[in-house]
Amino acid sequence: MAKNPSIQDSIFNYTDFPAKTGCLLHQEFTLKFEPIVNLSSGQTFGYEVLTQLHHCTNTELFFGKLPPEHLLAHFFQQLTAIAQYPRNRWYFLNLPMNTLLHWDLFHLGMAHYPPNVIIEIQDPETFYALNLPQRSKLFEKVQHIEANGIPVWLDDVDASLIATFAAANWRLSGIKLDKNAFWALSASPHKLHQIVLMGYNIAPAVLIEGIENHQQKDIAFHSGADLGQGYLWPARLPDRK
Repeated sequence: MAKNPSIQDSIFNYTDFPAKTGCLLHQEFTLKFEPIVNLSSGQTFGYEVLTQLHHCTNTELFFGKLPPEHLLAHFFQQLTAIAQYPRNRWYFLNLPMNTLLHWDLFHLGMAHYPPNVIIEIQDPETFYALNLPQRSKLFEKVQHIEANGIPVWLDDVDASLIATFAAANWRLSGIKLDKNAFWALSASPHKLHQIVLMGYNIAPAVLIEGIENHQQKDIAFHSGADLGQGYLWPARLPDRK
């Protein structure tokens, strides 16, 4: 029987990050697994894999200062780390748009992908700041990644972002409706349902974030979304293989 791993089992080390990030050069980090749940069956569909640094006061600031090549190095460290977990679940790993635009760097590691990884574009609002050539380049990268069997999702979208990507004729594997958008729409189930339907225009899977209680879970389910994520399902480590 697979054992339930302790948090210490998921501690890894950075090896080549710049000292100017405000943290120590050699950082330990812990992986945090946030469950993603099928709203219909209640079964765990997968996990969003997040990184928590030790001895660093602001993880978001730390990663925000890293250049694309270091973000990719971290990405592949995450891939190595999740290889010890079961392959019957999807693992969502975050990458910013600017990192995806560095295709030559990104392409170097394409052969190392396990078959149960989803790339989550963590900053879809960056799309507004891209010019047309950059948008076209990004679209080509995403299409190539998906053609290689790696699903690409958009994180933290709202109605405006969904409409923007639909107008640009984007098609992806999934989207995540931002928790603040969900909370604002929870009192208007019809409007929420319409936003979810808009999401299905650009992706075959729609996830709602920010589900913190059973009432919100019911609202999300009746909106037509497939999947849910939030504090209703506490972060935990999956069993080892």
